[in-house]
Amino acid sequence: MKTNIFFTIRWIIAFGFLWSLLSGATKNKDPFVHAFANPVDDATLPKKKMEKSILFIAGDTKHRHGFHEYKAGSILLADALNTSGLPIEAKVHWYGWPEDESIFDGVDACIIYADGGGEFGEKYEFLHQKVKAGMGIMFMHFGVHPTKEVGDKYYKEWIGGFYDDEFSVNPSWVAEMTPKVGHPVSRGLSKPIRAYDEFYFNLSFDKSCNHCYPLATATPTKQNVIRYGSSKFWNRQAAEQLGTPQSLLWCKDPDSGARGAGFVGGHYHRNWAIDDYRTLILNTIAWVARLEVPSDGVPSQPISLEKLNENLNRPNYPEQVELPTADLLEQEPAVLPTLGPDGRMASRKKK
Repeated sequence: MKTNIFFTIRWIIAFGFLWSLLSGATKNKDPFVHAFANPVDDATLPKKKMEKSILFIAGDTKHRHGFHEYKAGSILLADALNTSGLPIEAKVHWYGWPEDESIFDGVDACIIYADGGGEFGEKYEFLHQKVKAGMGIMFMHFGVHPTKEVGDKYYKEWIGGFYDDEFSVNPSWVAEMTPKVGHPVSRGLSKPIRAYDEFYFNLSFDKSCNHCYPLATATPTKQNVIRYGSSKFWNRQAAEQLGTPQSLLWCKDPDSGARGAGFVGGHYHRNWAIDDYRTLILNTIAWVARLEVPSDGVPSQPISLEKLNENLNRPNYPEQVELPTADLLEQEPAVLPTLGPDGRMASRKKK
């Protein structure tokens, strides 16, 4: 009888000791024991960051329906990134500067798609600190057009260039964008990308930057410019650039730290439905975030008419945004504007 009691006590003690080890290890988050207990769901375990975090800042606009659809375009691109199968988490904030700036915490690349470079005022300094800490940054379309003061102070350091009112121009033309051969942004793109868009050119670049270079170029000519843009911008210096390659997508690519990029397209929302056009920008966003771009480019699903018309600035507008058609690439060229004594186009008469 005593022997049975002795063995029973020994088993109770041994079981209690083993239970205390297991429960204590779980309580203390021992990685070995916890690997069997709950390897995925417990967010308190220290983890190596694997995903790249992308933040889009999409501005509001007074432009017409289907133009400067920053919110819709950003959501479309973010959705493509999030469903690409790549380790990316993309989110979109629209209409103004975020009230909760913690949204920038852990962001690997910030994409600003907004009028006037976002018109962020003192918040450019906030962005500057983030870029200095390693956050990549990219501006698209009117986003590359800040004030000259902001452009000289921040843009040239971040992305290597900007739209300067003094000599940059905003014509709409049929471009054949040629991605930089052998560069990650060109992956999955085997031929030039033809698109009709308001492609700015003759920008102000930092010529002293040794790690700034074009990512995609195209050549405006008298034969492919359909509209010469705002009369307040067209000028002799830009006219002299006709027939010469222009950087439509460019970057600042330091050996370490934040990468930066600028893209002048994105005026017409319909162009996001052009597969290669979209792939070029998805590749660039991934590259700016220092993510390895797949050999076939960042994958995305074709954009349907329904998808293209989601999240527009004016959702109740009676006309839908149409998919791009081949006839847009066959439009008649505009007549080269006459320049005044000051070397600028005369103001158009109001109708």
